[in-house]
Amino acid sequence: MKKLFARLAVTSAFLSMPSAFAANEPSKTESVALNAVRKPATRYEGTLSNKRILMVLSQEGTTVEGAYAYVKQGAHDAPRWIDLNGTANATGGVTLVEKFKDKATGQFDGKIAGNVFSGTWRSPDGKSLEFTATAVGTPDNLRIVARVASTDGNTKLTGLDIYRDQKLTQSLPADANIFTSLSNLHYGNRDLNFDGYPDLAVPVENGEQLYWLFDPTQNRYVDAPTSLHDINVTHMRYSTDEIIEEWSGGSKYNGMNVYKYAGGKYCLIEETTASGEPETAKISKKKYPVSQCKAKDD
Repeated sequence: MKKLFARLAVTSAFLSMPSAFAANEPSKTESVALNAVRKPATRYEGTLSNKRILMVLSQEGTTVEGAYAYVKQGAHDAPRWIDLNGTANATGGVTLVEKFKDKATGQFDGKIAGNVFSGTWRSPDGKSLEFTATAVGTPDNLRIVARVASTDGNTKLTGLDIYRDQKLTQSLPADANIFTSLSNLHYGNRDLNFDGYPDLAVPVENGEQLYWLFDPTQNRYVDAPTSLHDINVTHMRYSTDEIIEEWSGGSKYNGMNVYKYAGGKYCLIEETTASGEPETAKISKKKYPVSQCKAKDD
């Protein structure tokens, strides 16, 4: 019992000490403008031969990705996308290979001059058709500023301010730890729900991103479904409404997850893992029906 009282006395004395030891450092807040990891996705409307098309393209460095769809007059159904992937050069030349469900079905060769993308489409059997498409929507000089707070060496993202044409149009709350230098903070703007409008992603640590989807009816970003959080989107397949998450646990352990966007959720439909040396790696693959919808965090 004496030992217990002695321990309590020592603890009490420690807690009552004025404390340079216990005091937290004052919180430091600041604002950081984020760079885009790729050029904002651009919507193009035009024609391929005598058929109307809608095209969505985004560019990171010389790499271009996106999709296009044929548009029926008066139809309001979701676009039936055909995937596009390719390259762009410094003079505006663009080459895009089109694929539907991973099968090559044609190629676009053209040039972007101002807000017009035009050139020639060729089929695998050599048929060629002319295309021209014009960027739609007025550039709004999107600028995204992160609000961050630093305390005791820890840095947190507390919110985002969205500026369009230098006017603050929306403030988004956030609460996430940041495990990178502020100079490396950036945002992504892929079309994560395949509606033809760029959405918003902010990586905050390895394998974790914050997401907001753009609602064109409100002209604002809205909270993404819970099932999208914690998915580190690395690729997209517009033709199947799928997003790809590649991951690595070191040189001898890596894999890929495939999620399908269905019914407003991101459903895990395929898991692939590879373990061991690359030449002799053991491959394991599991598939799940969308009806089970193994969505993260659900």
